[in-house]
Amino acid sequence: MTTLYFVRHGESRANVDMVFTGQTDVPLSPRGEHQAKLLGEKLRSLPIDAIHASDLLRAVQTVTPAAEALHLPIVREKGLREIYGGLWEGMYIPDIEKKYPEDYARWEEDIGLARCTGGESFEEVQCRGLETVRRIAEKHEGQTVVIATHAAMIRALTCAFRGLPLSEMKHIPFVPNASLSEVRFEDGTFKIVSYADVSFLGGDVTKLPANI
Repeated sequence: MTTLYFVRHGESRANVDMVFTGQTDVPLSPRGEHQAKLLGEKLRSLPIDAIHASDLLRAVQTVTPAAEALHLPIVREKGLREIYGGLWEGMYIPDIEKKYPEDYARWEEDIGLARCTGGESFEEVQCRGLETVRRIAEKHEGQTVVIATHAAMIRALTCAFRGLPLSEMKHIPFVPNASLSEVRFEDGTFKIVSYADVSFLGGDVTKLPANI
């Protein structure tokens, strides 16, 4: 059995500013940096064998304190990136709603079947995410691995792990910044053990809207 701990990146500066980042590279906010330290303390208490992360800065920064404490390298994985937002990248979210009302309405109403204007669909996100995660799990058979990624990616993967179509993604809640979800991989099957744990963050949980 392989244990996978999925981490959503800590609060980013774009989260605070209500900017749709997608694959735009942005750093953590000061609160996000503190969340990363608290996460590092939590992960230091677990028997972690490896750390893989989206190659975007906010994901790498989130697991850097843990990597330093555990003396482990961070393996950067392009396949774990957030959804590519196309024309939405770097836009203020209320402006997206005004400029691309039909596409954004689909995002709000049925996110799993949505496509960012000029960007990726969640079918594409889920496909590359599953391929990457399965490869990581098989490489680290019998070990415990941290996988740092992004909110929408975690929701798309959760659909796959639960055997649900992407049309059900709208019912899967966003995971908070720096949250921890445990998944076990055995005999080719993923099983969710816990979802979006933030107990180790104390009162420092981001209370912002769950934008990308």
